[in-house]
Amino acid sequence: MSTHLLYLGPLRPETVSLLEPLSSTEQALFVMPSESSEQWKEVQTAFPNATQQVMRVAETSGEKPYYEFNLPEFNASQPATGLYQLYPGLELIESNPQPLVSVEKLLSELENPHVNTLVVEQPELVWPLLQALAALPISKQINRIWFRLGSVPLYQGMPAAKEILSWCQEQGFELKATHDEDPDLPLLQLSRHPFYNRWQDEAEHSAALAEQLKAAQAAIETSQAEHQTLSAQHEQLQQRYEALQAQQAEQAAQQTALQEKLAEQQALQITMEQLHKDINKKFEEQHGFIKDAANALGQHITRRTAD
Repeated sequence: MSTHLLYLGPLRPETVSLLEPLSSTEQALFVMPSESSEQWKEVQTAFPNATQQVMRVAETSGEKPYYEFNLPEFNASQPATGLYQLYPGLELIESNPQPLVSVEKLLSELENPHVNTLVVEQPELVWPLLQALAALPISKQINRIWFRLGSVPLYQGMPAAKEILSWCQEQGFELKATHDEDPDLPLLQLSRHPFYNRWQDEAEHSAALAEQLKAAQAAIETSQAEHQTLSAQHEQLQQRYEALQAQQAEQAAQQTALQEKLAEQQALQITMEQLHKDINKKFEEQHGFIKDAANALGQHITRRTAD
């Protein structure tokens, strides 16, 4: 597979020599803070397809101080701290504002995005570059990283080497070699495990499945809660239905009793009407008898008076 190399920082002859096995690269981009024609000729000898770009890179873009020392290979976008401990003869010459380009902008504007080998010769840019790289799609295709770190943080804002290496391990990188031509500032060579991306994809897939399972479990719990609520409502309705049925049965019994009582009253009324008729008939018969008796008595009296 062809190698696409991105080199960031000052040219170091010892580093170029170490990278010579990668010289079959289709494209190698060297981003350097200053131009060096003699050293660039050495690079072109090792990397015939290499191109250079003079650019001062920092964590963020803008007109910011750029720190230049009496040892130009340590020029940086951050003030030195632990670097003075490793190199007591180091002196700051100037720190004038310079137009700086952020690592994020550099990575996002690469003409050839198929970079798989990254070399960082500016220690203060190692951590911001790794962080910016992790947020970009090209992070998955990076399989080799070379960078310089000291035993102590060399510039302001740098985390400890242990923290940087731990983060790299989490991203699947393994330390393959330590090139200590400069024992105070070794060049670390890391390679990513060939199955890391597959593991990462499987982990993301597993995480997605876990989220789906979690959502399904939440849906089941919601459904169960709804079912329990519906069951409780059904039980309440059933109790109300049974109560209504009992009330209806009681009302039906009362209605039957009322109907029976009405029937009794109707029968009694009929009896009373018949009795009333009989009484009226008796009265009429008695009245006729009295009338007949009165007539007979009147006739008898009349006859006796005539005699």
